[in-house]
Amino acid sequence: MTMRVLLILPALLFGWGDVRLQAAERSWTNSSGKTIVATLIEIAGEKAVLQMGGKNFEVPVASLSAEDRKFIDEWKKGDLTDPSGDASIQPNWEGAWPALVSVDIDQAIEVVKEDEAANEYVYASPHYEFICDVKLNTSVVKRFSLLFEATNQVCRELPLGMVKPFRKERHKIHLFETREAYIAKGGPPESAGVYISRGGEGDILVPLTSLGVKKVGSNYSVDYDKENTTLSHEITHQLTDHEFYAPGSRGWFTEGLAEYIANSGYRSGKFDIDDLGKLKARVTAYGEDGNGGRALGEDIIAPDLQQFFTQEYDSFLANAQLSYGLSGLIVYYYFHMDGEKDAANVKAFLKALKEEKTPPQLFEPLLAGRSWDEMESAITQGWRSRGVRITFN
Repeated sequence: MTMRVLLILPALLFGWGDVRLQAAERSWTNSSGKTIVATLIEIAGEKAVLQMGGKNFEVPVASLSAEDRKFIDEWKKGDLTDPSGDASIQPNWEGAWPALVSVDIDQAIEVVKEDEAANEYVYASPHYEFICDVKLNTSVVKRFSLLFEATNQVCRELPLGMVKPFRKERHKIHLFETREAYIAKGGPPESAGVYISRGGEGDILVPLTSLGVKKVGSNYSVDYDKENTTLSHEITHQLTDHEFYAPGSRGWFTEGLAEYIANSGYRSGKFDIDDLGKLKARVTAYGEDGNGGRALGEDIIAPDLQQFFTQEYDSFLANAQLSYGLSGLIVYYYFHMDGEKDAANVKAFLKALKEEKTPPQLFEPLLAGRSWDEMESAITQGWRSRGVRITFN
């Protein structure tokens, strides 16, 4: 099967609101001294949504103890880097930009659960939990888990300050033997996989066929000739910090980052981050062997840059091929061509997102003293030298 429409996702599949990474269960105390044990789900205005016994309760933040309010403030800033509240892992801002990223191909796979009566089989790699409706050999899981682990490693090594990739809790991937089962659980019919966000956290749904897993007799094996790189786009979404989905970034940066990683030359547990050719081909051409592409050509008519950065996500999706392709090129520009070619301006922009700055102040570090017209000219010039002509309207 082909992977042509995986990246074009309806907005309804996402749940980005005023929500953040779910915290761990902990004690909460109000101003009257009453204590409960609950899980922080989200902050809705001036209220904290706490989950206890499977039910959600809204509690005014002002009514909580000083310690609880401090916890919420740190959580909102992204200082709590995993569900246990462990702040010992610091965001990676200063690391060297990776060239080749790889993971151990001999990583162990843990059998967490094999329940034939419930048709639930759970396997775990270092950072992922695969929940499947059929029993798989651990050697099969080991093979396809490399794509997930390698994508996670790329997100760790890119010095973009993301904390989600470092979470100690494994990310969940739901796998389905048949496409019908995948669609029944919410997978778009023509897609190869999807990331669905619920309450600031989300899972990935994938039919096994998208991973090259096929049934041979009563067992399953992996098609070793099939190296599915498109799924790394969705894996990147699952690993991207919530703050980066704020207005002014959601769309051009979040999709551009996912395009950048997904087209970084993956093969057998390795990503070649220096492989510009694959991204360029993905954007300008249709692609080889039915793998899809944006087919924008090497002369691209682009919308006004400021408008492109600030548009609503539904508007972004309205012209998905152009939006996704252009975003990939723009993100690549900020990572490798802008200023001193050290990604300093885009890092400052991402830090501004972490600080909850909003447009127009949000864009000041990205523009770095340039007007929007000058920014457009710089992007045009950067890509012209690489054989792509971008004309902003």
